Amino acid sequence: MTAPSVSEFKSVLQRMYQREGVDTLPGHLEENYGIAVTKLTQLDVGVFRVDRSDKGTPLVARLFSRARPYALAEGDLAVLQYLAEIAYPAERPFGERPLTRHDGQAVLVTEFIAQAPEPERPPYPILRLGAMIGRLHGLTVPYGANRPAGALHHFAEGTMADELRAVAGWLDCIEDSVPAGAADALDALRVAVAAADGGDGLPEAFVHPDPVPKNVIFTASGPVLVDWTSAGRGPRLASMTLVLQSGWAAVPFMKGYYRVTSLTDDERARLAGLLFSRRLINLAFGVCRDPSTVVRQAEKLTALRRESKAKAQELLST
Repeated sequence: MTAPSVSEFKSVLQRMYQREGVDTLPGHLEENYGIAVTKLTQLDVGVFRVDRSDKGTPLVARLFSRARPYALAEGDLAVLQYLAEIAYPAERPFGERPLTRHDGQAVLVTEFIAQAPEPERPPYPILRLGAMIGRLHGLTVPYGANRPAGALHHFAEGTMADELRAVAGWLDCIEDSVPAGAADALDALRVAVAAADGGDGLPEAFVHPDPVPKNVIFTASGPVLVDWTSAGRGPRLASMTLVLQSGWAAVPFMKGYYRVTSLTDDERARLAGLLFSRRLINLAFGVCRDPSTVVRQAEKLTALRRESKAKAQELLST
């Protein structure tokens, strides 16, 4: 069997970072929403703040990769419409047609949410965020977004298990690019990925794939969660692994989460493995970007397992 070409991993990077027609996006927004755009400010890759001449509320335009199917953006909109209906603290779709196409790419437009100065915010914001996610996991998955979720959408669509399958393919892509004598290190990563826990069989819920502080706007009314790209149904614990590996946010987040719900025995038993999986995915991504580091990164596997186990014990004793 022929190994995938390195260009297949490059396509992941293109999906993450490449957008077309950014220079003509203001005109697209003006035509579709009847506004005059005075300024377009990039907030993240493919995410732009849109200021208007009428002094109305600024907007946020999310310009998705051309490689991402339009139907997935329709699912994102279904999520936001549902959250608006139940008044859950999230970004709100703008206008009667929040989703359009521009240069072969989906564009989702929402209302901009202003962050409040720290003295005006309610106390314990990360604890509040954890409680919000606990409530989210008790909600019905909205019609139109009942799809596998929990993976970081930049890496893969679907659950963490889908993410791990994608990572296995990335590692195959770089086989011819690793240094001479590094085959054992690459194989060690492959074995770790093949054995990694993706959360299959654990309790599923309506999940936000990345509920980290970076995706939260801290307002005077409390935290508001943004970037619901690829939200849907998936193993709830796997969807929280990025925030749970944080050195400062994990403990207050779980304290808030525990105020609303609790983990099952299976989730508690598999928490360390899921935390390791998240760190392993990040490590493999870095190796695929720079195959010359494969030996050095593979040497970290034992430490990553040990640190993931220690973090799990800390969180389970919270």
